[in-house]
Amino acid sequence: MENLLLKYMGQGLTEVFTQTGISVKPIVTISREFGCPSKLIAQMLTDAINKRAGEHPYKKWKFINKEVLESAAKEFQLNPSDVKYLLGLGEKGLLEDFLVSFSSNYVSNLKVKHTLHKVVNTIADTGHVVFVGRGSAAILHGRQHALHVRIQAPVEWRAHSVCEMRNIDMMEARRMMEATDKKRTALFELILGRKMDPYIFDVVFNCSTLTQQQIVGAITGMMEAREML
Repeated sequence: MENLLLKYMGQGLTEVFTQTGISVKPIVTISREFGCPSKLIAQMLTDAINKRAGEHPYKKWKFINKEVLESAAKEFQLNPSDVKYLLGLGEKGLLEDFLVSFSSNYVSNLKVKHTLHKVVNTIADTGHVVFVGRGSAAILHGRQHALHVRIQAPVEWRAHSVCEMRNIDMMEARRMMEATDKKRTALFELILGRKMDPYIFDVVFNCSTLTQQQIVGAITGMMEAREML
């Protein structure tokens, strides 16, 4: 896990943190309903922040997504695609049934939770990162210098978006949305150990009424106001 993080974050970035003695290590988490463009918004946000950073290498931000899965996969000795499926289940019985049927190495849901906490917190400790999903808001909700964003939209809008993205009909899109949102909520609750709390998020955006550029602009504005930039 540590080698992967050093490779992704860059040895130079780690050295600059040590040399400059920066103590504020801000992070952003982006949670979403299925059908909302979270990855695109995260990439746009990362690019926008880095454009503002100019020539200061220690201020360069990174967009974290698949790296979380790859690190967890190494912990479990599983393939990243299998871990992605694993994290989508989110319920104790399903998690354990899946792991037992899949491998001779038994891994409980407690191990899943612990490993995900470990991976996400290790990355967050470096600061200047944008997380998308993977329960990151639930894991990092008590951390200082963090902004937790939720992106959502009405069912009809998301269904049309899913139809276009995946080239499927409306019925299949709605079925996929319902199933995926349930799995994401279950993962959130597995991590929290309680019902999903909407107040865990600092701000919620409706991507059916706001453009991606407007959402990114609003997030950077809030980050600036909170001295995260």
